[in-house]
Amino acid sequence: MEALFRSDFSLLIRIILSAVDILCVAYLFYFIYKLFEDTNSISIIKGFIVIIVLYAIAHFMELKTVELIINYVLPYIVIMLVVLFQPELRKFLTRIGQSGLSGIRGLSPETINEITRAASMMAETKTGGLIIIEKRVGLKQLLEESIPLDAAVKAELLISIFHKGNILHDGAVLITGDKIRAARIIIPSVKVDARLKKKTGYGTRHLAGISVTSDSDAFSVIISEENGTISIANKGKIESDLTEEQFIRRFNEIVGAE
Repeated sequence: MEALFRSDFSLLIRIILSAVDILCVAYLFYFIYKLFEDTNSISIIKGFIVIIVLYAIAHFMELKTVELIINYVLPYIVIMLVVLFQPELRKFLTRIGQSGLSGIRGLSPETINEITRAASMMAETKTGGLIIIEKRVGLKQLLEESIPLDAAVKAELLISIFHKGNILHDGAVLITGDKIRAARIIIPSVKVDARLKKKTGYGTRHLAGISVTSDSDAFSVIISEENGTISIANKGKIESDLTEEQFIRRFNEIVGAE
């Protein structure tokens, strides 16, 4: 009787472990799909999956020649994928590092109000600006050539920083928690040329705002000096030409989602 109980218990444990294994694999595939969704890389991923399926069919049906060819080229395909997906792999590892950590670092309602108020006032006067809000992933690498401030977040200070007569107006401002950490930040990963500007329709400031959110979990607020519109970049995507009401609502949604 005891042996039967142990056998049933062992079987139950194996079933549970198998279920956990399947769920983990399913989540991994879902995570990878969401990571590459809406990018050109998704087509390459689909092609790689087709090759894996062909290999499984060849192995099952004992198609030796097809299996031999795929076995030969597969290592080279893996190396090619690593090279092609270097940005996505970096993003993948970054998101893994974020898991289990808390949300935005102490972004208080007062700070949220000051940021949204500053952006709205800058839009009215067509004062261009790029405000980066740091979340869980640190952006220390952006501070190398910046001007450290460590000042309280105030709308008037942000407006003053981005005023054309201010020496700090070029580049971006980084906000961490309730502090303006630095100003005059240049986003190093942005390599803007005439073709890229023409393709996207965005200028250097908007492309920089998009770029920094592609490589981290930060989001950015971009104010256009040409037409006074407000945009929000988050997870490598941009929402442009937001009204003041839309901007405030979207800003609070992003903060609340964390």
